[in-house]
Amino acid sequence: MKKIKHTNGPWLISTIDGEDCLMVGGGDGSEVVADIRTHQPAGEVEANAHLISSAPEMYDALKRLAECSKEIPLMKYEQRVLDEAIAHAEGRELGMEVEV
Repeated sequence: MKKIKHTNGPWLISTIDGEDCLMVGGGDGSEVVADIRTHQPAGEVEANAHLISSAPEMYDALKRLAECSKEIPLMKYEQRVLDEAIAHAEGRELGMEVEV
């Protein structure tokens, strides 16, 4: 299995007093993963922050589902969607198996 290159989760959302942004931090919170400017409607900014902060858990869930699909096959379309989502999360195009 390839070594994970992204910042370890969980990723946490925080604000900085006096700043017009939300921060998503990884690991112990000291690593900034995303800086989200709040020039959008408040609900949209918060929703984006939650989506970004859930990335490690979603990636883990996709990888676990991929492992399960080896024993209990998915339909062809669903397998393709799963494979594409994992490839996108890993920064590669589907079908391009490049070890770095």
